[in-house]
Amino acid sequence: MNCPGQPICSSDQPTSFVPDAGRGGGRSRGAFTLIEMLVVLGIIGMLAAMTLPSINNSRKGNISESVTRQLMDDLANARLKAMSLRTKVYVVFAPDLNWFGALNANQTAMLTTNLAANTIAGGQLTTYALFSPRVVGEQPGQNTPRYLSDWRSLPSGSFIPASLFREPGVFHNVAGSPQAAFIPADDSQGALAMNLPFIGFDEQGRLFGRNTNIAISIIEGSIMHPQDATGQTNQVVNTDEVETSPPVNSGQIVGGIEYLVAGQLSPVGVRPRIRYNGINYSAGQTFVGINGIPAYTILAGPRPRVVQHYGVRIDWITGRAKAIKPELP
Repeated sequence: MNCPGQPICSSDQPTSFVPDAGRGGGRSRGAFTLIEMLVVLGIIGMLAAMTLPSINNSRKGNISESVTRQLMDDLANARLKAMSLRTKVYVVFAPDLNWFGALNANQTAMLTTNLAANTIAGGQLTTYALFSPRVVGEQPGQNTPRYLSDWRSLPSGSFIPASLFREPGVFHNVAGSPQAAFIPADDSQGALAMNLPFIGFDEQGRLFGRNTNIAISIIEGSIMHPQDATGQTNQVVNTDEVETSPPVNSGQIVGGIEYLVAGQLSPVGVRPRIRYNGINYSAGQTFVGINGIPAYTILAGPRPRVVQHYGVRIDWITGRAKAIKPELP
């Protein structure tokens, strides 16, 4: 019955309906059969097995990208501050405590009681800060050194290998490096200074004290920073580092790929060493694979390892940083 113009229409005629498919009006489809479920689970398992390597590679790429991006941003910030403030700006790093040799009583007390210094003890191999030895307008001999940033940590899952801090071709304040400077733990008057490793930018944004490019290497792994019973103060002990970057075995070197010699230092500071193409490389140093020469020889040191290299390379003339991206298998 039609009811033109009426919003609601009633009729005496019975309403038609569609029979319930579950009660004889159609085919019942209430559940999967056991065979169908097994087929679906098998397909899911095969897809998971196929995508797992991609997931692992994606995670490896994410770690590399996040670390290098952070470092490049902070290095660019240091360079810009050096040019805008017309002064030298250092990027100061927290090395392992073995770097300092035997700590005296004053150093140990400072590392325990001074908040900034204790941050260094608890940030070994993972933290860095921007520091200026003087500000523009100061009179000669009247320098007021100050920090331009808080201490900043690398993303979890990565650290700077301890062996790299022994490289005078990368860091200053290393035996054989062209520059040396004692850096106070904080900005307070009379703060105890330490010979922390650093790189620097001059007033023109160039690498300070360098005439070649440098590379800050990053390795995948974890760092254990022990704390006291309160959980508030870092213990003044050397950090425990665990490298997880996949090793590249001898016979697997690929031409054109850059590699890092890794491996932990011995208690007395002996660095692992290898030989490749007739040249010796110590832990912390890098080399590029040569076509037709896939093997290297282990020479000395505790558990030397070779891994694909990633991190940040800095051009000494321009001061600009560029990511070193690992090749994903």
